[in-house]
Amino acid sequence: MSKLDVLAIGPHPDDVELGCGGTLALAASQGRRVGILHLTRGERGTRGTAEQRLAEAERAAAALGAVELAFLDCGDGALRGGEPEEDAVIEVLRTWRPELVLGPPPHDRHPDHARGHQLVAAAAFYSGLQARGDRTMAAHRPAAVFSYMQHHSFEPSFVVDVTGAWEAKMAALAAYRSQLYQPDAAGGGVADKAAGAAGVAPGPPATKVSSREFRLAVEGRARHFGQLIGAELGEPFWSPLPLAVRDLLALLPGGPR
Repeated sequence: MSKLDVLAIGPHPDDVELGCGGTLALAASQGRRVGILHLTRGERGTRGTAEQRLAEAERAAAALGAVELAFLDCGDGALRGGEPEEDAVIEVLRTWRPELVLGPPPHDRHPDHARGHQLVAAAAFYSGLQARGDRTMAAHRPAAVFSYMQHHSFEPSFVVDVTGAWEAKMAALAAYRSQLYQPDAAGGGVADKAAGAAGVAPGPPATKVSSREFRLAVEGRARHFGQLIGAELGEPFWSPLPLAVRDLLALLPGGPR
């Protein structure tokens, strides 16, 4: 295990890829070392097994260029945020020592997402206290923790142009065949309709994220936020603190002309 530049943390496999997959792929393409930490294996999800989701997450991480991937057991469907869970995240932070952490937002439709935000924020702070957690590991506090957008929208603090990394993000989402809409998969479109027409039981129960509409909304949101910054596709983030600016011209959409 080695030092990371960026660590993205998600409550369930596919949260990171949906929320900030393009940003991770972009950072990786720029030579940054990026990693992914899933707080659960999605074991209580409506679709797929924990084993399937683990394999899907591994393929997705490879598609994004992540050099590290890990899973914790914080309790899918009732995500815990007590001291044992904080210490588990602290151990990861002190092992990989990321400069930047990307995590779930403070408020969202799925309760695990909001709980995940609190867990990540607390662990990122406590990780900088040498007397907390495993004292044989050197304290490390990330320089910043930014939140990616999930179901609920928010006014972003900044938007990352992910146009050049969009294909990598789509490859990562394609890895989650048990969860997300796939035109050729049972429960995800064509195959499910064919099964129904033949009188055969369809695939797993449909969910919001397995719908065609949700998949279209992923691109629609990216196009909306990309348009706001003069790009084709963008991923929005929230920062609890103001962002430092050392070059005003670097803030221009598309950079200085």
